[in-house]
Amino acid sequence: MSIDAKGVALLLSLVLAVTAVPVAGEDAEKAVAQREKLREARAAIARGDQSELARLKRELRGYPLAPYIDYWALSKKLPQLPYGEIDQFLTDYRGTAIGDWMRIRVLRELGSRKRFRAYLKYYRPEKITRTSLRCYYADALSRHGDKRAAYELVEELWTVGVSQPDECDPAFNRWIGNGGLIPELAWRRHRLAVERGNLDLASYIAGKMGDGQARLAQLMRSVHREPKQLLDYSRFISDEPEYRDIVLHGLHRLAREDAAASDRAWRRYEASYLFSDEERDLLLRRLALQFARQDDMEGLRQLLARSEDFSDSRIFEWLARQSLRELDWAQVEFWIDRLPESEQQSDRWLYWKARVIEELYSKGRADEAVALYRKAAAERSYYGFLAADTLGENYSFVDRPAPITPRQVEQLAADPAMQRARELQAIGEFYHARREWDYATEGMSHEELLTAGKLASSWGWYHKSIRSVLAADYLDDLELRFPLAFPNIVADVSRRVGDNTALNPYLIYAVARQESHFSHDAKSHAGALGLMQLLPSTARATARRAGVPYRRSWDLLSPDTNIALGSHYLNSLLDRFDNNRFLAAAAYNAGPTRVARWLEETGNRLPYDVWIETIPFNETRNYVQNVLAYTVIYAYRSGDKASLLSEQEASRRL
Repeated sequence: MSIDAKGVALLLSLVLAVTAVPVAGEDAEKAVAQREKLREARAAIARGDQSELARLKRELRGYPLAPYIDYWALSKKLPQLPYGEIDQFLTDYRGTAIGDWMRIRVLRELGSRKRFRAYLKYYRPEKITRTSLRCYYADALSRHGDKRAAYELVEELWTVGVSQPDECDPAFNRWIGNGGLIPELAWRRHRLAVERGNLDLASYIAGKMGDGQARLAQLMRSVHREPKQLLDYSRFISDEPEYRDIVLHGLHRLAREDAAASDRAWRRYEASYLFSDEERDLLLRRLALQFARQDDMEGLRQLLARSEDFSDSRIFEWLARQSLRELDWAQVEFWIDRLPESEQQSDRWLYWKARVIEELYSKGRADEAVALYRKAAAERSYYGFLAADTLGENYSFVDRPAPITPRQVEQLAADPAMQRARELQAIGEFYHARREWDYATEGMSHEELLTAGKLASSWGWYHKSIRSVLAADYLDDLELRFPLAFPNIVADVSRRVGDNTALNPYLIYAVARQESHFSHDAKSHAGALGLMQLLPSTARATARRAGVPYRRSWDLLSPDTNIALGSHYLNSLLDRFDNNRFLAAAAYNAGPTRVARWLEETGNRLPYDVWIETIPFNETRNYVQNVLAYTVIYAYRSGDKASLLSEQEASRRL
């Protein structure tokens, strides 16, 4: 995504208008003046005006971002490698985010210039995790340090199933040239690459093998592509240890195509090779899952009968859902009862066990079903709310604010790192702001994290308040976990958009909370942007239909634009799916075409709760359940009451 300078300025003005922490009176004027001087200092650095820079530094002494002037100034000089200034900076800013980031930048510069003696001076093994910098370190050690330690590190870097960065090549080549690449290590990396499906890398590694091992490596890649070769058993029984790896990998691959064939082959090969208990259990889990996915229940039953000690809750849950999809309540009960006791006591399976009892035993075990529902209803969750609705009881919200005092928040706000984070956020330097915050909160105690959450909330930095309480594992402060973020925008959009549908502020809040934790500059790997995580293509189409101003993808980083477009799109899904919020939520996550296909497959025969529980995608199932539960919680946070499902939603068969 390309953003020009004018676009950046406009974007920041839009974002800062709704995200900046309000500052009043003289403090506000002082902050504006300091930010202008900071901008002037950056301009002086860019043009090399040292006298102007010195003047501005004096005037900005005490300003939270004064250290960044030194950081930006030294960054411009890095190609000259001014060691004295580097040393002074690293001393002055030891233990800070910019100190550690500058060290990384120095190491990148030194490594790229092959200044390896200096590299050893600045490298800190306990702080560096970037693979490229570790590779430079291995190269530096092999040239000017402990060669044994260097080659131990190279071996660690080598033994992965993915391609390593180009910075690793010199260390790898020297290690190989000195005889470090023994056949066992070549085979191990080849095996890891094949297991990851990285056949190009595997072929490259095979090129460094001797003829005999290369032939076996080629066979392994061939089996990866065509695993049914394993059914020619005589070809794969051998004393050569590589055959064991080929067979085991091939069995996993074959299970994906034909679980029954893989199971038969497994029984033949198990008698010929010594597999570890871990390898056996992993393959049995794969076979069980593939039997289930291939709808071979007889094969699965035989597998489980032969493996009495087999237990895999993921597979048992999958089978329980498959039985739900068939409305086979006896099988649902069978698979729930095979789950570990701790999982049977989760709100999910308490609810479904109660449903099973109602379906199978009518009134004969009514008291037992009620007890299970009541236990589930104690939870603040989708299943807890479902259970409460079944009982006709009020929802349990368990709202307990974190026991943090205003004094604790004030003390943390005075921390220099927090002041830097706040000011960076205020001037639109979101990346550096997040880095300062993350650095400052790393290693905090639970109480300190809760204090950080309170502080972030007071700043309107909602995604950090949410993540802080999650990191502290304190889930009962609903003000921090479910902030009423951007309330004016949400209320205005809801009034303008949702006249004829179930769209309301609580649903908008719930989707934004699930999508981004209210991070206005969130970006997904798929290219979705902003608070409600819209793809630019979806935003363009929605903007045309809704008449919302939208020109470029970075417009989606503005809360106003993003919430407007996200709400219009959500509203269109509600309209398409008969005002059904859980279908609209599923479509928002997985796409309306998929949801339409799922509805066609189920053919109006499933109760709403079964349909939701058997959504084929785990992510979408969790998404829908969270959005429904969050809608209830946001109504509560707003002083209102809302039902998990409307009468229309709960009565429909899907």
